[in-house]
Amino acid sequence: MKEVFSIKIKRKAVRIKSLRTRAPIDEIMKYLFSVSKETLVNMLNNLFNQNFSVDNAEISQTNGEFVDENFDITRGDLFYMVTDNSKAYHLHIELQTKADGYMAIRLLKYDIEKAVELQRLSDRSGVKRYVLPSSMVIHVEKNDKIPDSYEHELVDIKVDGTEEIIHRVVPVLKYWTLTDAELVERKLYPLMPLQIFLLRDKLKKFARQKDSADKQKVIQEVKDLTEKIIVEAKNLVLNGKMNAGDDDRIITALDKLIKYLNEQYNFDENLNREVDFMIKSVFTRLREEGVLVDGRDDGRDDMAIRTAEKMILKDEPLEKIIEYSELPEKKIKEIATKLSKKLVVN
Repeated sequence: MKEVFSIKIKRKAVRIKSLRTRAPIDEIMKYLFSVSKETLVNMLNNLFNQNFSVDNAEISQTNGEFVDENFDITRGDLFYMVTDNSKAYHLHIELQTKADGYMAIRLLKYDIEKAVELQRLSDRSGVKRYVLPSSMVIHVEKNDKIPDSYEHELVDIKVDGTEEIIHRVVPVLKYWTLTDAELVERKLYPLMPLQIFLLRDKLKKFARQKDSADKQKVIQEVKDLTEKIIVEAKNLVLNGKMNAGDDDRIITALDKLIKYLNEQYNFDENLNREVDFMIKSVFTRLREEGVLVDGRDDGRDDMAIRTAEKMILKDEPLEKIIEYSELPEKKIKEIATKLSKKLVVN
């Protein structure tokens, strides 16, 4: 199609996401998806119904922030480029923990922005070619209003009155419908910690009840879920289904998600401590059973150090490194010295 179509979208609508506050949950989600190549390729194959080669495909996370002529920033969640058999595929994932009435228009906005960026970076001359990425949305929490897909029609009206229509369908994964076994069967391992969101309504509902039976029941549910995910992640590594290190990332993200939700709803001052104790207990038991043989206390010291190293190298501020790594300031300064990096202090 040589004709160039143009789409005008009201600025007020498309700026909804760029104006919202970036909650820690966004960073936690991105951390979850920063797993090994093998784990990530297997998950993308399932999500996008592809058959990328785990051994030969090259994958990289690409830009998800787009700046317009007014210097407003539009932010999508996750964009990837997968190159397999010399062909490049651009993939886009949006993660939604709640229903969003602007989801359809935001998807269109993000994908057009990415198509424009890709065209600008290409070496093509002549007619400009805008290629939209393949997109999908993962909705975590149950909501009967969420559709099975988001559909768009891009309409090019010719001077003679005829129309050329591109009908686009963006699939939706309804996370709450997946069982634990299905997550494992479909190799959606990095999505396992999102199960904590299925308890969010209970955390919110019983937050103001002090030491009630209902609150204690929710605390036990969180602890049971924590144990289940840790054991599953470690067994996946033990059975060769997931790379070592991916399990640590999953457990770290789960721990951070629980603490984030606990603080957001001010649910219970003892929950964080009980979850920490649960994690240590599970690691102790797994070590006694021979599942863990690396000699680490609970596997999280090394994870915290790796997290701090990556954040220091990215020039993240000290306060943020302390928050995400949960290491003391003295330890972070020691790591920075070893890396010959100067810490950024706000």
